[in-house]
Amino acid sequence: MKEQNEEIAVDRVLSVEEGVEIKRRITGKKALKQWRWMGNYGDPTEAAAVANQAPPCLAGEVMFTINGSLTPAWMFF
Repeated sequence: MKEQNEEIAVDRVLSVEEGVEIKRRITGKKALKQWRWMGNYGDPTEAAAVANQAPPCLAGEVMFTINGSLTPAWMFF
């Protein structure tokens, strides 16, 4: 199985639906919480929408930056 950060290209922009699907798939396979690269989104509200899906990321469990028109995101779940 590929590591999650190898599944999402660093230059790929994800939709909320894609991010939610990736998060669900990973959640079903994980044993412990860890930081995961969750891809780029079009804006911070899209990254927040993915972070709020089950299992929701709590305070301090989401990091994102603004990089031009992209919002790269890392989530701890």
